[in-house]
Amino acid sequence: MTRVKHAVVFLFAAAAFFQAGCEIPLGTPEERMFKSAKNDYERNMRRLLDQGISPNITDSAGWTPVMWAAAKDNVDTLKLLLDRGGYLEARNKKGETALHIAARWSRLDTVRFLVSRGARTEALDRLAWPPMMWAAMQGRTDVVTALAESGANIEFKDTNGNTPLMMAANRGREATVKELLRLGVNPAKVNKSGQTAADVARQANYPQLADIIEGRQPAPLPSGKRR
Repeated sequence: MTRVKHAVVFLFAAAAFFQAGCEIPLGTPEERMFKSAKNDYERNMRRLLDQGISPNITDSAGWTPVMWAAAKDNVDTLKLLLDRGGYLEARNKKGETALHIAARWSRLDTVRFLVSRGARTEALDRLAWPPMMWAAMQGRTDVVTALAESGANIEFKDTNGNTPLMMAANRGREATVKELLRLGVNPAKVNKSGQTAADVARQANYPQLADIIEGRQPAPLPSGKRR
């Protein structure tokens, strides 16, 4: 075969590889398992599981394929892993479950799926926080709603007495604050420093948000500035 023909064959093979979405992970079976979880390579995941690779292997951070599928919002691969024995409540080295990760990364479809499979909304990580606290702090408003609708405690208090409302207020998450208020949180609760969520908002330099929490019309901003 001439060099030209060799080159043509190589190019066709390479094109077929990339056209398949690179869905031929390389490396050890364990490495391929993680790559399949991250990239939603469901067929490859199925083959690896059929070969006897455990769905509960962990990487150096303690993450399982279930956690990586949750982080990437790969619900089909996640379903396969759970159906084949993946641990729903496995913890990584930060004490996080797949639901913690999905909530923190704002993976709404995955949050709903995990809860439908029985994921514990009140599971605590190494900081003694449930997924609701992370969702509130990071302004994942849709996730906060989904967790609340699944029975998550919207009045949870951490070891410092802080609530999801306080965490959202501290970060200036106006949409999340409004949603928590709509869901019925008590804005008068205080943490161990004696602060309400409105106090927390003011301390973090969000006075307009503090007014919202207290049910007052926010003071107008100086001319030329936006909220």
